[in-house]
Amino acid sequence: MLVGVVLLCSCASLHPPVAIPNTQTLAGAWHGRVSGFAGHAMAVMTVADTGAYAGTMFLETGDKHFEGAIVVVDPGRVRYQGTLGNGTVRLEQRGDGQVLRFVQDGGGGGASFSRRP
Repeated sequence: MLVGVVLLCSCASLHPPVAIPNTQTLAGAWHGRVSGFAGHAMAVMTVADTGAYAGTMFLETGDKHFEGAIVVVDPGRVRYQGTLGNGTVRLEQRGDGQVLRFVQDGGGGGASFSRRP
């Protein structure tokens, strides 16, 4: 049992969250996957300096536009609200790149986007 706890803790710390001091640190082009009530699909998204974001999901039934805003409550607590729902935002450092995760409140959806420097 102890080995399982150690492994679980080790895996959880592989990609610790990066503090997000402001929305400018998220500005730029991102690519990844979105899952939710509209479906599961590859997607692209652009985040503005203000935290406003807009993107497109590439579904088999046709492309679906989404948009919203990211708000930095404090560097360790970041929220989003948009056409795909509301939830928390987490930034992770992975090698030379970064991963931006949207975790929907109440489960049932989310997104994961990457970018390279």
